[in-house]
Amino acid sequence: MIKPKLRFPEFSDSWENYKIEDIFDRVGEPVILDDTRTYREIGIRSHGKGIFYKEEVSAVEIGNKRVFWVEPDCFVVNIVFAWERAVARTTEQEKGMIASHRFPMYKPKKDIVDLDYITKYFITKRGQNVLMLASPGGAGRNKTLGQKEFAKSVVKLPSIPEQQKIADFLLNIDKIISNYEDMIEAWEGRKKSVMQKLFDQKVRFKADDGSDFPKWRKKKFLEVFEFLNNSTFSRECLNYESGNIKYIHYGDILIKFGAMIDVLNANVPYVNENLNCEKYAMLTDGDIVIADTAEDDTVGKTVEIINKNGKKTISGLHTIACHPKEKFASKYLGYFMNSNEYHNQLRPYMQGIKVTSISKSNIALTNILIPCFDEQQKIAECLTVIDDVINNYKETLTAWKELKKGLMQQMFI
Repeated sequence: MIKPKLRFPEFSDSWENYKIEDIFDRVGEPVILDDTRTYREIGIRSHGKGIFYKEEVSAVEIGNKRVFWVEPDCFVVNIVFAWERAVARTTEQEKGMIASHRFPMYKPKKDIVDLDYITKYFITKRGQNVLMLASPGGAGRNKTLGQKEFAKSVVKLPSIPEQQKIADFLLNIDKIISNYEDMIEAWEGRKKSVMQKLFDQKVRFKADDGSDFPKWRKKKFLEVFEFLNNSTFSRECLNYESGNIKYIHYGDILIKFGAMIDVLNANVPYVNENLNCEKYAMLTDGDIVIADTAEDDTVGKTVEIINKNGKKTISGLHTIACHPKEKFASKYLGYFMNSNEYHNQLRPYMQGIKVTSISKSNIALTNILIPCFDEQQKIAECLTVIDDVINNYKETLTAWKELKKGLMQQMFI
């Protein structure tokens, strides 16, 4: 008898094979469109990230597309991205919404399958394999779920009580994960508010003796910074195992890192050792690197280099590296350059539709606000404390997600 690696001790029954068509009833009531009202359509995110709601549209905007009323308490799949685990369960919250014909809904047969259990199953690697086998064709939109093939697919199911025990256990972990996500979102909101007040100068620190700090200076970008040479190496020229020179990639600035890159401790790639980097500027602590290209208005996202500890580091393609001409408190520039006070200066100069970019010449038109050194330190220390709280929550969140992933790999067959 095949058993899962991890099982609740009160269960010992064999898991049975079932075809999908034997555990679900296909449901779907067609929508007769009414020109006098609007409709909200659902979408499904890949990787098991659930349902999202689209903007309301009119019957005219829907046109000839076949749509169906969303039925609560169903398993639903996006047939275009089923292979990417675009699956979810519907709830009462989606009642009255619509789904296109690309989102077939399946009502579970109560005596055979638990809805939460089977939804979790299709997020696992084993469940994904079932979806992939029923999705012939190449990658992307050509790899569509064959609904007849899916109906004939076989899954192994434990008894209903065991399914419910597994589902309840994993749902409790989901609640913990959701709580941490909410806490991170709340703290990031607090940080944004604090940054707004600090850099708008609505809140000012005082000196240790209680006196007021001096008025902030305003300088043009090129009065404060000099531009440095960056390289143009692509991802194929990098590795994470070994090398003599680390490489700041614009994609990592946009997605991976916050306002600072701790070069010594962060997971920063190396340039392959066979490549010559002599003509590129080696970054130093306190330098900033700006991402000059993005798919949205995050263009201009900046990182400050800290804790190099002798590690040779260069910036790469689609970045603008800059060296300050005067001494700044560590981390101040990283926070200021990512504040609304500065980023709003960049918005009028952003160019492009699908890909947004900003030029050196336009960045040179911006202004830098400079408090005295001691006030810079207090600003950086304040925001670092908030970042530490956020990062601790993020580390715990990652640990819970990894735990859940490991449990799901062992609790299903």
